[in-house]
Amino acid sequence: MKKHLLVALTVLASALALVGCKKMGPLSQEYFKCTPAVLEAKGGVVNATITGTFPQKYLKKKATVVVTPVLKYNGTQEKLTPVTFQGEAVQGNNKKISYKAGGTYTHRVQFDFKPGMEKAELFLSLQVQTSGGNYDLPEVKIADGINCTYMLAKGDNLQPAFAEDGFQHSSTSTEEADIKFLVNQANIRGSELSKDEIKALAQKMKEVSAQDGSSIQAVEVSGFASPEGPQNFNSNLAERREQAANKYINDQMKKIQQNVTVDSKYTAEDWEGFQQLVSGSDIQDKELILNVLSQFSDPDQRETEIRKLSAAYTALATDILPQLRRSKMRVTLTVAGKTDDQIRAAIQSGDSLTIEEMLYAATLTSNAKEKEEIYDKAVQRFPDDWRALNNRGAARFLQGDYAAAEKDFSAVMDMNSSAKEANYNWGIIKLHNGEVKIAEQFLGKAAGIGEQLDAALGVIYLHKGDYGAANKALQGDKSNNAAIAKLVNRDNAAAEQILKEVENPDNLTSYLNAIVAARKGNKVDCFNALRKAVADLELKARVLNDIEFAKFRDDAEFQSVAK
Repeated sequence: MKKHLLVALTVLASALALVGCKKMGPLSQEYFKCTPAVLEAKGGVVNATITGTFPQKYLKKKATVVVTPVLKYNGTQEKLTPVTFQGEAVQGNNKKISYKAGGTYTHRVQFDFKPGMEKAELFLSLQVQTSGGNYDLPEVKIADGINCTYMLAKGDNLQPAFAEDGFQHSSTSTEEADIKFLVNQANIRGSELSKDEIKALAQKMKEVSAQDGSSIQAVEVSGFASPEGPQNFNSNLAERREQAANKYINDQMKKIQQNVTVDSKYTAEDWEGFQQLVSGSDIQDKELILNVLSQFSDPDQRETEIRKLSAAYTALATDILPQLRRSKMRVTLTVAGKTDDQIRAAIQSGDSLTIEEMLYAATLTSNAKEKEEIYDKAVQRFPDDWRALNNRGAARFLQGDYAAAEKDFSAVMDMNSSAKEANYNWGIIKLHNGEVKIAEQFLGKAAGIGEQLDAALGVIYLHKGDYGAANKALQGDKSNNAAIAKLVNRDNAAAEQILKEVENPDNLTSYLNAIVAARKGNKVDCFNALRKAVADLELKARVLNDIEFAKFRDDAEFQSVAK
């Protein structure tokens, strides 16, 4: 009897053990959700939230489940941070899941995007641990692909910064000359008219009058008497000196057939000029003389006090007063520069131009190659002027010759690293090279460069994942980058409108149009746009792996276009 009871108990224990060791079944995809459903890289990082559900009467009371997100791509896999759950009878610090009621969980994952992940798949690996042993449940796929559309934003189609020229079609200058007189005299001596400054003034007036587009704008004559002697006498003397100079300048204008009204005046006693000359001199008792001027305002009293300084007055009579017995002539001239046609002709013939004229000459053409040729001539003639080198690099950048442009921009940075144009251009060449952080450093030093800085910063913001700032910086811009800023914000309609207004559409424009069409489910427009886009080999290599076109991957026509 006892023997039979022992056997029965053994069989029952074995049966219970078998029941207790029964493996948990697989969990289907319906119990898990990944947000976003299509993973997205943002600022080089992928973030996702996994929501899981353990159904009722699933997680056994003495079992532990380790859930590990696994990213699979290009024949490799990366295990992400796991999360562990335990049955209600397990002793531990992991989240408990009721056997009877089941439970839910939320798990946030983050990982760096790497090239090749565009076609990645995200799985959940589930490992069950029990006292009777460990086993793996079938993996569950929860997400497909990684969207990295923002990475299409580049610095290639940005506008480089050209340094400005100083050329003017006309310039204004003022020429001056003094006629000196003997004491108490108002007649102009021949020796004065033969002075270099008088002859230079007359010659300049003659040249301007003979040049098309140039003219004499204004003529001023002032007569002066030195502050010595009776004031009434000096007033009359200064007036006669003004009249003498007025007659001379009018005679000169008659010779060159110019008719300009002379603005003339006279100053009886030139105390202002007297003070300036004394202040700049090293005569004895200079400070005493200046002190007299500050203490007394009456001209007669000033003269009396200064004459008391006998030694000083002798120096004044020799060095200062003769310079105040004068008439001053001031002529304002407008001088015409070369015309656009003259500058074009000079560039073609190889005639000498100034650096300002050469820099300006390049602005007369919209052809980037022609600009480069003119700037190259400027570099050869003026190798020390950083602007010529900078602008040659900018012209090369516009032509897509980025290696040559970078060489020029690097040399400019060596010559003038403080110039905003230099920093901006170095920044956009770094953007072209994919060196976003370095580009941002130099663009930060390019304040005041103009609207093109916003366009460049928009690319920076896209690569940093700050899409709000990117759209703000690119507001009003009609470019591929502006369209990308709309696409990453899922504003497909705005992106489509911008792409219609891109001034010089290229292969990337077509690629972005294909994305818009794919999102709308328009297969015909998508494939037609892709046929143009894949002329760019870099874009062609991207098509098959781009999650934007996942819905068409099995389409034979799509595969034909992509390959």
